[in-house]
Amino acid sequence: DRMTSSMLVIPTLNEVDGMKKVIPLIDKKWVDEILIVDGGSTDGTLEEAKKLNLKTLSQKSKGFGGAIYDGFESTDAEYLLMFGADGNNEPEEIPKLLEKIKEGYDQVMISRFGKTSINDDAGLIDTFGNRLFTSTTNILFGGHFTDSLSSSRAFTRKAWNEIKLDSFGLDSVLQMSIRGLKKHHKILEIDGNERIRIGGERKMHRISTGISLSSRILNEIFWKG
Repeated sequence: DRMTSSMLVIPTLNEVDGMKKVIPLIDKKWVDEILIVDGGSTDGTLEEAKKLNLKTLSQKSKGFGGAIYDGFESTDAEYLLMFGADGNNEPEEIPKLLEKIKEGYDQVMISRFGKTSINDDAGLIDTFGNRLFTSTTNILFGGHFTDSLSSSRAFTRKAWNEIKLDSFGLDSVLQMSIRGLKKHHKILEIDGNERIRIGGERKMHRISTGISLSSRILNEIFWKG
C-alpha cells in the first residue's frame, strides 16, 4: 500500500445529481485518493459513489465541517483537499489547488469573489454577506482575503494540524481562514468561479448561518491555539 501523498475529501448529503454529473469530471490521476464522506444520504448518493469505484466513509461528526474533519483525520496524506459535490465548485480547481500547495503554501483556496470570478449562485444578499464577513476577518485578523468562506481548499498536513478545527458547522470554513491567519500561515487565493447548484438541497440558511459566522468571529478573537 503506497503512501497517499494527496487526498481529496468530498462531503455529501443527498447529492446524487452532483455525484452523477460533477464527480465523473474529476480525473482520478489528479490526486492519490478520493474519499466521499457521507452524512447519511438516502437518495442513492452512496450507490452512485460505489458505481464510480470511490471509497466512502460514514460521517461521525455532525455538519459540513465535521465531514471535512472526519475525512482529513482518516488519512495521513501530506496534502489535503476539500471539494463540494453540489456543482458550485469546478473540478478543474483541484489540480490548480494541488499544484500551488506543493509550491510551499500552507493553505490554498479558490475565491469565488476574485477579480476574474464569475459567480452564478450567490445573489445580492449572499454576496453582501460574504463581503461583510470577509472584510471583518481581514480587519480583525490581518488578512487579505476576497473570499474567507471558500469551501474549495488545500492544506498541508502541518497546517491542518495547527488549525485544530473544532467548528463542525458551515462556519468551519471561516475558522479555517481565521486560524490560518492567526498561525501566520502562507495562504494563497486563486480566482475561481461559483456555478449553479446541481439538484439536491441548499444546506445554507441565511439567518442561522449569519449568526453562527458572527459568533465564530467573536470566539476566534480569544483562540490561543
